[in-house]
Amino acid sequence: MISAKIGIRNLARNRWRSGLTLGGIAVSVAFMVWILGFMEGWIFTMVRGATAVETGQVQIHTAAYADNPRVYRSFPLDPALLDRIRTVPDVDAVAPRIRLYGLVGHEEKSVVARVLAVDPDAEAAATPITEALSEGRWLAQTPPEYPAPREAVLGDQVARQLRVGVGSELVIFFEAADGSLGNDLLEVVGLVRTGNSEVDRSAVYLNLADAQYLAALDGEIHELVLKTRDLTAARETATAVAAAIGADTPASPPPDDPDGTLLVEPWQTLMPSVDQMLTVSRQSYVITYLLIYLVAAIGILNTQRMSALERKREFGVLMAIGMRPRRLFRMVVTESLALGTLGGLLGTALGAGITWLHATRGLDLTPFTGEGGFTYMGVSFSGRIFAVLSAEIVFQPVIVMVAVALVVGLWPALTTARIDPAPTIAGRS
Repeated sequence: MISAKIGIRNLARNRWRSGLTLGGIAVSVAFMVWILGFMEGWIFTMVRGATAVETGQVQIHTAAYADNPRVYRSFPLDPALLDRIRTVPDVDAVAPRIRLYGLVGHEEKSVVARVLAVDPDAEAAATPITEALSEGRWLAQTPPEYPAPREAVLGDQVARQLRVGVGSELVIFFEAADGSLGNDLLEVVGLVRTGNSEVDRSAVYLNLADAQYLAALDGEIHELVLKTRDLTAARETATAVAAAIGADTPASPPPDDPDGTLLVEPWQTLMPSVDQMLTVSRQSYVITYLLIYLVAAIGILNTQRMSALERKREFGVLMAIGMRPRRLFRMVVTESLALGTLGGLLGTALGAGITWLHATRGLDLTPFTGEGGFTYMGVSFSGRIFAVLSAEIVFQPVIVMVAVALVVGLWPALTTARIDPAPTIAGRS
């Protein structure tokens, strides 16, 4: 205990050198806290932007449809099935969908469109689609009665290609499940700008009941889209949902009846490129860790090594009057631990404060990206990224820094504990 107190007091003997080392450690830890919080915020924004509107966090369809999507590979929309899915704790909302591909246009221009037929209320609960409305309104829950046109909501880039707006009329054609050609007159009631480039440039939203009639899918759908509370736990949620409804997961053996077997897939399976990118991003943390902690370790080692060399004669005197080597060893190690701990705590406080600011107000990137934001891997980002602040992000860097300080302090401590008092006091070593 006495040697530990002496070790901590010794740090004040050269305030300038100890202060510089503490400052370097604090800056290193603060930067680590901030960069981890910013990267987690970036990852969360990426996953949310990629999954929120189109894929959801989990999807359910037949195994045959997952292998080769066809309009006739559907399954019944069973209310009891929806109730069982909603019992899974992490599931917030479930939305049924029909996916179709066809032509939409007017007498002057047409484009290939991806038709997303949805239950308007369920889709609004499972995705932020209503928040993405740029003009007009969302689909009515009950379709208009014939002979009125069917309601449609277009991606804003689809509308721009067709040169139409709210109130315009369009004609749509697509293949039905029975091989016939489904077609009808549409009225554009709204435009959406979701930030997902695939949706904005090709999606046409229709009412589920309208699409079931036009595509000869009476009472059937192609997929269920699930919104979950935890974006990163989609695999676990998919497994729980599969167990609740007796379905397969991507890890299950190939089914004997793919047309009659439901498959539950998380977004990591549906969007492997995004999942791989996020995995690589998290693995890159290791390189950042190594570089920053290497610089901090060199600073601590240099301080302790110089301090030990300057006080060799003092250490020799202490050993000559009876201080045991292990107490001397403990004293020098305590100095390293004190530097690492104090610098780490200061850095944690600084880094947590800056990260909290960016978690609540966001980090403004418009000087680098412009007012319109930017697009990365098909996901549009605003000019402001919000960091994530968690206990792991705050405390992990300081814990690692204390461990680094302990390791780099061993060499000067061992060297000090092995000195020979007589020649050291005489200045011959």
